[in-house]
Amino acid sequence: MCATETDAGMTVTASSYRRLRRATETFRAELVVRLAGEVGLRPAEIARLRPGDVGTYDRAGTDHYFLTVAGEDGGTARRAYLLPDVEHDVRQFARVKDVDDGERLVPVSPRRVQMLVAETGERAADRTGDERFRAVSSRTLRRFFARRLLAEEGVDPHVVATVGGWRSIESLERFLPELNRADLAAAFERTSLVAGADGPTAGGATVGSRFDATFERIRAAADALSAASTRGEVERRVCQRLVDGEPYAVAWIGQHRGASVCVTAQAGVGAAELGGLSPNRGATGEALTRDEVRTTDDVQSDSAFAAWRDHADATGYQAAAVVPVGDGEPNDGVLGIGTTAPVTDRERALLSDLGLRIGQAITVVEQRKLLVADTVVELTFESGDRDSFFAGLSAEHDCAVTLDGVVPGEAGTLVYFVTLSDASAEQVLSWVTDRTAVDDARLVRDYGEESLLELTVSGHDVATTLVEHGATVGEMEATSGTERVVGQVSAETDVRRLVTTVTEAFPETKLVTKRERDRPPETPTAFRASLRDSLTEKQSAVLQAAFHAGYFEWPRGSTAEELADAIGITSPTLHNHLRRAQQKLLTAFLTDEQRPGDPGSPWAED
Repeated sequence: MCATETDAGMTVTASSYRRLRRATETFRAELVVRLAGEVGLRPAEIARLRPGDVGTYDRAGTDHYFLTVAGEDGGTARRAYLLPDVEHDVRQFARVKDVDDGERLVPVSPRRVQMLVAETGERAADRTGDERFRAVSSRTLRRFFARRLLAEEGVDPHVVATVGGWRSIESLERFLPELNRADLAAAFERTSLVAGADGPTAGGATVGSRFDATFERIRAAADALSAASTRGEVERRVCQRLVDGEPYAVAWIGQHRGASVCVTAQAGVGAAELGGLSPNRGATGEALTRDEVRTTDDVQSDSAFAAWRDHADATGYQAAAVVPVGDGEPNDGVLGIGTTAPVTDRERALLSDLGLRIGQAITVVEQRKLLVADTVVELTFESGDRDSFFAGLSAEHDCAVTLDGVVPGEAGTLVYFVTLSDASAEQVLSWVTDRTAVDDARLVRDYGEESLLELTVSGHDVATTLVEHGATVGEMEATSGTERVVGQVSAETDVRRLVTTVTEAFPETKLVTKRERDRPPETPTAFRASLRDSLTEKQSAVLQAAFHAGYFEWPRGSTAEELADAIGITSPTLHNHLRRAQQKLLTAFLTDEQRPGDPGSPWAED
């Protein structure tokens, strides 16, 4: 187990996991712990598991066991891998309890599954004297599952993401061990890429040397993103870094505007000549609609890459690729590159990751621009679409849900703090833990007629979609199946495209109002914008989460460990971010002698 990386409150290692299993008192509790810690199942998935979901696959005479993980709608969400002894325990439990193939193996609510894990942790703490076991949860066990496969067993991250139900390989990055040069060299020695001077060649160079050059260009482009302050600068820096050496001869970025893709940045010989391609046909259209890298080797029809082939003949490169750019769906644009040799599978993966990073960088700079803009566009949406999470929640329980605040969580999730009225918090929490849209949920405070809930949402919602596309959500209220969301975007945003994105994702949604609003320079809003601009993203998220979760109240509505777990960081890291954010807040409020940017100002980053 990677001992240098800790979860909030508890690091589960192989030895502590064994002690946790020994603390179980029933066959059911041990099975629940194993399904979370060794199969990577969520509480709702454990509660839906049936013996008939287990299947066998014969590969070269060896039996492998897979589990068909059902989604909340009854369809297949993914296939998990069952270790032979876990499969044996599932089969034995079903036999002992006389559970038929079509019946639920653990017929309890997802909330009860969470409680079984927590109760096991309490017993482990009592037996061992190690108080950290009291922080064990089903999320803790899923993290143990990921780290064990990645750090100890060296399983491919793509495999771990697939069997564990993570949305992207990037979301597993925090579980990977740090590598030194010896680790990296050994990894490449085990491949065919490091072939030496006499090894196989591609485009006149050894495969290893070409991959090194490719990796260096893509890494340089990714490194340039952090220094950019505008969308245009992000795009220009990427294109310039890509062509600043082998193997790329040309690079350009285009944005989807109306019926065409317009080139907004380019570098290399004749890059602008590749613009103006219709998104409805050819390689550019395929990259946009399929949300995957398309190359000259992918397309059978010469017409799909006709423009590329003509350009290649004129400038001398051999192959081309189109990369979707964006951190949400649909993608906002494409990155086009021309290269001196065919695109390899490893290069394709690197380019795909670069496209995602470019999209994330663009979202960040657009949100920063929104914070300091004098004029913003305010959009009000109204939705009766039950596929939107909060609309569905309010319809199911005939209740009202009002947004208190939202901050980014781990692995692309959003942590919502909402006030619930006209419904039991316990009933709502039991219901939401059975939704695939929710990764975690807890009661922060019970005020009697109302309650404050913390919901970590990874699934679809109108508010989430707006945030993913660069908007800030100031208001959200869902009442008995109708959700009303007010978001703000910068004046330069393609509002028509954003509205289309929202209404296509949620058909029973309409734009109610659209208006421009001025931000007077001397208002509390301007002060908050100035303060937020001085904070790092994580400092801002931690400060907002602490406020909405009642961390500053007495008695506290949330502990530091609970807060850190929701955001996906360790408790010491949370305290560090919180102290720095509080220092900047107090400096802004109590002093007027030092302003951001002044020498020695505590606003400046270390």
